[in-house]
Amino acid sequence: VPVIIHMIQRERKDVIEFPSLMFVRKIPFHSFRRQRIRHWLLLLMRCAALLLLVAAFARPFFRTPTLAAATSGAREVVILLDRSFSMAYEDRWNRAKTAATNVIDDLGVGDRATIIFFDSGAQVGPRSMTDSASLIGLVNDADLGAGVTRYGPALKLAEGIFEDSSLPRLEAVLISDFQRSGLDSVTGVHFPEGAVLTPISVGTERRANVSVAGVLFEREYFSGRERVAVAARVTNRGDEPVVGLAVTLELDGREIQSLATDLPLSGSATVNFSAVTLGDRPVTGTVRIERDALPTDDVFHFIVSPGQVINVLLVGSSRGANESSLYLNRALGIGATPAFNLTEKSLGDVVSSDLNGQQVVILNDTQAPSGQMGQALRRFVERGGGLLVVAGERSDWSTEDLGLLPGTLGRPSDRTGRGGAIGFVDYSHPVFELFN
Repeated sequence: VPVIIHMIQRERKDVIEFPSLMFVRKIPFHSFRRQRIRHWLLLLMRCAALLLLVAAFARPFFRTPTLAAATSGAREVVILLDRSFSMAYEDRWNRAKTAATNVIDDLGVGDRATIIFFDSGAQVGPRSMTDSASLIGLVNDADLGAGVTRYGPALKLAEGIFEDSSLPRLEAVLISDFQRSGLDSVTGVHFPEGAVLTPISVGTERRANVSVAGVLFEREYFSGRERVAVAARVTNRGDEPVVGLAVTLELDGREIQSLATDLPLSGSATVNFSAVTLGDRPVTGTVRIERDALPTDDVFHFIVSPGQVINVLLVGSSRGANESSLYLNRALGIGATPAFNLTEKSLGDVVSSDLNGQQVVILNDTQAPSGQMGQALRRFVERGGGLLVVAGERSDWSTEDLGLLPGTLGRPSDRTGRGGAIGFVDYSHPVFELFN
């Protein structure tokens, strides 16, 4: 409504025609008017409203006085002892157990204590114990874990113990090397009012640690025997490079080879040991480096078992190198599970004795073997041997040839001008296992 009234009752301006002003001199005119504040109360109220608006958008935080921790009476003490993997560094674990023992020795008359051991998880012992000897026994019997540091589960258990306690003084003692990664788990922990958290650090500024991160195996076959080459990956997590680190390979408790390697600052290196021949049973192995401040990761144990080897006889159509078998040869050569021990022959050179010890025969774009070799191949298949026929331009199998195939192998069909279609595919066949 105000807008409509304004549009209707607009002030009409009278247009007065006047000649050009380009030759009229401009004289500046200054006008001053002094104003005085008449309504001080109204001004102050407006300023106060603006200040309150600014404060509302600033969202101030007002601290309220909290209850002071009780200084007298019996205590409910919870000792949180870190036993994560990093506590094995140097003498951290022994110093942590000593610190926990000192806390137990300081318990007074009427005090109760609970010990919580934690790494990635938390384990609580008997709650609210008053027997110092039993508490010290729990500390002495504790072992290091292999988990990462997580403070959240242990602090949550301590919170529950405090909530159930009726004692006036509540205190939690956190003994750890304080790995920064453990802080991510501290969410939703709220100690009761007046509870005190006392941290005791057993960490050090020095960071020097080399570890065996893992091992890799490369299998090969030489003269029908399987050989395996072990490669160890060594990582330097310290602040200084490492020169001439000795890395040792042991098999069945016997040292096989020791090599020296250099590691850059916060870097890694791969140590390649010489290949060793495997027998017909699994072999236990160990890769070991020189002992450092964290000996737990200086040793890597493994077991290597003899791989499954399939002996394959590849028969080509021509003498010497067969170009058509090049990719097939390479494909079989990179197989590992199982591995293939490949013997390559041409059709003119292969004899019946070549089938001894073979499990699969591949006839790659060649005619059917005839004569004594053909009969030996037939007996080989009848006894359970595998036969793979790769048809090609040089393949010429007649209906009388051996009778090993379920059908007749004809010449390639040229479908130029009209397409062909596959009528049915049995995807449950092992050859399509990779696609399922």
